[in-house]
Amino acid sequence: MIWLTWRQFRTPALTTGALLLVLLAGLALTWTQVGDLASAAGFTGCRGDACEAAADTFRQSLQTGWVRQFYNVGMVAMALLPALLGIFWGAPLVARELETGTYRMVFSQSVGRGRWLLVKLALGGAAAALGTGLLSLVLSRWAHQIDLATGDRITPLIFQARGIVPVGYAVLAFVIGVTAGLLLRRTVTAMVVTLLLVAGLQIAMPMLVRPWLAQPVTTITALDTTQRMGMGFDMSTKEMRLEPVLEMRNAWIMKSSVITTTGAEFRGPADTTKCGPDAPNDRLTCPEWLRAQNLRTKLTYVPDAKFWTVQWREFGLLVALGLALSAFSLWWIRRRLI
Repeated sequence: MIWLTWRQFRTPALTTGALLLVLLAGLALTWTQVGDLASAAGFTGCRGDACEAAADTFRQSLQTGWVRQFYNVGMVAMALLPALLGIFWGAPLVARELETGTYRMVFSQSVGRGRWLLVKLALGGAAAALGTGLLSLVLSRWAHQIDLATGDRITPLIFQARGIVPVGYAVLAFVIGVTAGLLLRRTVTAMVVTLLLVAGLQIAMPMLVRPWLAQPVTTITALDTTQRMGMGFDMSTKEMRLEPVLEMRNAWIMKSSVITTTGAEFRGPADTTKCGPDAPNDRLTCPEWLRAQNLRTKLTYVPDAKFWTVQWREFGLLVALGLALSAFSLWWIRRRLI
């Protein structure tokens, strides 16, 4: 049964493996270049305040060249890999046999339905986990100094391309594809549904689930009127809305707002003689007026120190969903006529 599954599975597996090897070879060839650029910028082994200037120099040196190209390719590959595994590995694996009727030959032998599906899930899931895990490990190590310089490892886009979370997405996407093929029994339809479900999962997770898993930190500090700030103004109601534009390294900023001493979000009313389009010297008088209001900045963020905590929580959730879908698929094939 394992040999038969491998024969059906080997073409997409070998094709994906070849593409991954090309990317891994590119990362290997530019590995020393990343270290050389970091050393030339003085970022390697820096201490204290010198690191900020060195990190900026290092980031500037990464704007062009092969390192930047492979960084972008690696990010795109990690974003697309789960969906590709679900579409081209998972969905056809069962749907094609149900669609063509070749499953009847297998079931007429000594192989039961549950064992037939379990071998497919185990072999494909293990291959998806192994390939994705290898790419994630190499990419995470290759980009380690880049992540230190940019300080954005915890942000949603980078987070899903580092650590163990990509493995969870890959395995779950593969199981989603198998389950869709089992239920729909049409290869193309299953592939389309898999694409929609996996894409929806990758969008919904950082927006809805990850903030709950991360348990963000909230701080309240005095409003700095010299910082960059978005401002909305309604002349008819004198309502004024402020939104600080904050830059914080090693953190994922989820929300920033300006509040009053009571904790309510600041809405004015504004003194139009000092703030707004009709104020004669708005750039000078408005910051002074805002300081007099005793306002506060409320910031909600996830610090980089929680990176591995959130990684393990999200990985555990993804694996649990994959196991639940696998159990459902095994129940379905044993109790439903196909």
